[in-house]
Amino acid sequence: MPVINAASAAAFAAPWYQATHQPVMRKLHRIEATGGTQDAIDALLNYPFERLIYAEGDSWFDKFTPLLETGTNLLDAIATPYFTGVVDVSHIGDVVSDMVRGGQRRQTEAMFQLFDFDAILFSGGGNDLKNLFAELYDAQHGHALSGQTLAPAHFVQLLSGQMASPQADEFFDEVIAQIKAFVTLRDRAGSAKTRKAPILVNGYDYIQPRPVTGALVGGLLKVAGPWLYPSMKRAGLSDGQMFSAARAVVDKLNERLHAEVAVLPNVHVIDARGLLDPALPGSNTASGDWLDEIHPNKTGFSKLARHRWDAALAQLLGWRPNMADLIPPLDFDR
Repeated sequence: MPVINAASAAAFAAPWYQATHQPVMRKLHRIEATGGTQDAIDALLNYPFERLIYAEGDSWFDKFTPLLETGTNLLDAIATPYFTGVVDVSHIGDVVSDMVRGGQRRQTEAMFQLFDFDAILFSGGGNDLKNLFAELYDAQHGHALSGQTLAPAHFVQLLSGQMASPQADEFFDEVIAQIKAFVTLRDRAGSAKTRKAPILVNGYDYIQPRPVTGALVGGLLKVAGPWLYPSMKRAGLSDGQMFSAARAVVDKLNERLHAEVAVLPNVHVIDARGLLDPALPGSNTASGDWLDEIHPNKTGFSKLARHRWDAALAQLLGWRPNMADLIPPLDFDR
């Protein structure tokens, strides 16, 4: 199945039509359903949705990430030509395994049994990436205690796969296996329509580790962090080496998604690498298209929606554009 990026066919272009053919774009109507199926049932009884989608994910989807305002997550930014409801079961801080086991797995199975979903959105692996950095730093720290400290350049090579790293190999194997397990939940859905629903998987963009601690809203800290910078700083990496290391891990995740997930029936990887303006190295406030170390700001999420998600999702929901009228999306350079 296709990987959706700037090199894709014009079918995945944005911002849609020239002015004379501009469709009416409508934001998704979020249905908070983390507590069970009843919220979804109530919404379906009260709203005449033209399309219904399901969203399982992490902080890139959750409405409380990272500020209590609209637009600071992908689900607030995405729009389609249809009145579309999105049943949202995302949780801040979830790793992929959280999404396919225990109560969350049972909830998804129940949703897929009861409702006919036209598409499924999935954002997982970002929090796993944070854990990988911590594990690799622990390995680095262990070398230091034994008098075998790795140089910063070697640390970057380790992250990029140029040096052997059992932790990294096991990490990616586990993340891909769990994402496949989520796809299997779709394939075993009780609803025949849901079994055929396309899954769009978030591939994330490049992160600049930096010492940003959060944002204040009403005098309260609403964003934690930094998540990556402290351990990488202790490992002796410069700002440029931190970006290279983070880039290597995001590249590796996307490579595995392309090779092992995008080949599954009706599964699509949204590749956003290089789209967002990176944060200034060493900055401790919002910078570029990023609010903090790992979350885009409102402009960043809007850019992701407009140039990677909107047209792809709309067409998978049934929208058929006049191809000659489409405007190419923003290009990017990896």
